[in-house]
Amino acid sequence: MMNYLKLVRWPNLLMIFLFQYLMRYTLVAPILDYQEKGLIVSHFDFALLVLSCVLIAAGGYIVNDIEDVKIDSINKENRVLINTKINVDSANNLYIILSFLGVAIGFYLTFIKEIRLIGMINLITAGLLYFYSTSYKCVPVLGNVVIAFLTALLPLLVILPEPAAMADPAVLSFAGGYIIFAFLMTLIRELIKDLEDKQGDAACGCNTLPVATGNFISKTIAFILTLLVVVLLLFIQIATKQWESLIPFLFVSLFIVLPLIFLCILIIKSNIKDEFKKASMLTKFVMFTGILSMLVFYFSTQ
Repeated sequence: MMNYLKLVRWPNLLMIFLFQYLMRYTLVAPILDYQEKGLIVSHFDFALLVLSCVLIAAGGYIVNDIEDVKIDSINKENRVLINTKINVDSANNLYIILSFLGVAIGFYLTFIKEIRLIGMINLITAGLLYFYSTSYKCVPVLGNVVIAFLTALLPLLVILPEPAAMADPAVLSFAGGYIIFAFLMTLIRELIKDLEDKQGDAACGCNTLPVATGNFISKTIAFILTLLVVVLLLFIQIATKQWESLIPFLFVSLFIVLPLIFLCILIIKSNIKDEFKKASMLTKFVMFTGILSMLVFYFSTQ
């Protein structure tokens, strides 16, 4: 059982769950409640929506591991699961089942519960994850952008079915900030992961950006994007006078901005696989604290 949980990247699935639930219940719902507007998607239907996203993401991780057996045998050494601890046929069957269920739930929500677009978005997402694993990830930058785009869809899917949320400037402003954050942080992490996995990618003919152009361009882009996130966060802190609410200000400063500044330094200094791995883990930490910031903001206003 544990091997299957590792295969579907259960910590990442937990982050998807947290991201969407916190977006709905600590950001969207409080803003709409304050303005005496309501959510139209029921709690149960929203749970199904989140479940569909988790299932499709889990399927995406599985098909990626299936397609990456040779690459992972170099990059991950003894951590390869497919054909060692899990039979490839079993993995394929699980991928098909999870992806089908995710898409089916999406179409149920669209056609039975009349929650617009979810079915089509889930189908396109499942398709993009498949083509990412089989081809896009070996096209410089394209694979990185695809994964960043799909990550940014997660918070968007929370507000998309809610007409009041889509028409509310405050919701769009706050949610838009998290959508941009999710896109940029995922893009940064994908670039760093390509640097970390360069050896295996090159050996197996996967033409990622570091393989195609060397490390310098990937490091430069990752550094610029990280610096951009820092600048945007500092601008928001100054524009909103965030220091007037001490706890959120300290949380963002200590657990998001400061680690991002350290990440900038780490990106510049990193040259070997283990160093890029540390940078990748730090990026994931910032993504997690970024999600938790919604909880901090919510309780600081109660």
